[in-house]
Amino acid sequence: MIELQSHTALLRAPRQLDIVARPKPIPELNEILVRTAATAVCHTDLDIYTGNHPGVNYPVVMGHEATGVVESVGDNVSALEPGQHIIINPIIACGTCDSCARDDEHLCRNAGLFGREVEGSLSEFVRLDAKYAHVLPASMSLSEATIIETLATVRHAQQRAGLLPNESVVILGQGTTGLLHTQLASLAGADPVIGVSRSQWKLDLATNMGANHAIEANVEDAVDEVLRLTNGLGADLVIDTSGAGTALKSGIDMLRPGGRFSAFSVSQELVSNFSTFPLYYKEVNIIGSRALTAADIEPAIDLVATGKIKVSDLITETYPLKQAGEAFERYEQNPESILRILIESRK
Repeated sequence: MIELQSHTALLRAPRQLDIVARPKPIPELNEILVRTAATAVCHTDLDIYTGNHPGVNYPVVMGHEATGVVESVGDNVSALEPGQHIIINPIIACGTCDSCARDDEHLCRNAGLFGREVEGSLSEFVRLDAKYAHVLPASMSLSEATIIETLATVRHAQQRAGLLPNESVVILGQGTTGLLHTQLASLAGADPVIGVSRSQWKLDLATNMGANHAIEANVEDAVDEVLRLTNGLGADLVIDTSGAGTALKSGIDMLRPGGRFSAFSVSQELVSNFSTFPLYYKEVNIIGSRALTAADIEPAIDLVATGKIKVSDLITETYPLKQAGEAFERYEQNPESILRILIESRK
């Protein structure tokens, strides 16, 4: 009997990515086997690829923003069936810690990320617990649907920040997450929505996606311009998607007294020259946001399915799985010119 094979992009060490053939996985109890359709590559993946992400054990199979088609199901799986289109929730929780007991699985003390601690989606087939699969409409593009995972994290952050209609919001950075924040804030009725970036082409996208004002940080003083656009009052909410070490200070300077700062971006960069005095004097709130919850995924699917959130312009380039190495090289060389790179596993 010939054993069926699955081709996988295996990162043996930083920048050492090979396509290898391995036995096709077989789903076990409570698991499903997914024929991977596409994976969107983000900065987390790039940091793992370059060796700049802490705590990664190599070799590793990357990829966590993924869609696919259910190939088969293991015993005790009744909610899913072969042929269904799905998106993966990449936060794999232990189910036993205090956070999990509070239904805060995204805050699990022992959580693994699909594509980091848990083998990821840069493979023709992946095996996972059925509870981490969410069904997509059959008519939805599996390539574009890869952005839904990121949208769910954006929704989670805005829910935590409590954005209300007619509130003024500033979004620092207009990469993929910044542009999704811009769209979602506009959809929520925020006014004005102010996008800040160092890249004019990203600001053009932001304007097309609902930003009322665009500030090019290389040209204008962003703090002064935000104060001008809010009639000297300051913004109700600042969302940082840039991860820059200077963003906290400048973001708080942009806020009105009693405003909120959403620390959305994941960054290892240290914050320097920052005093806590503005936290006292302006009584601002700094709000953290970690990834997403399962409850964020279904609304995110609906936002894309109904066309309320546009995602097609967020995919810059597409590569087949066999050229995954080239895709990562391209991303590393041109990070500022790319939003998302898509790697398709389908032949």
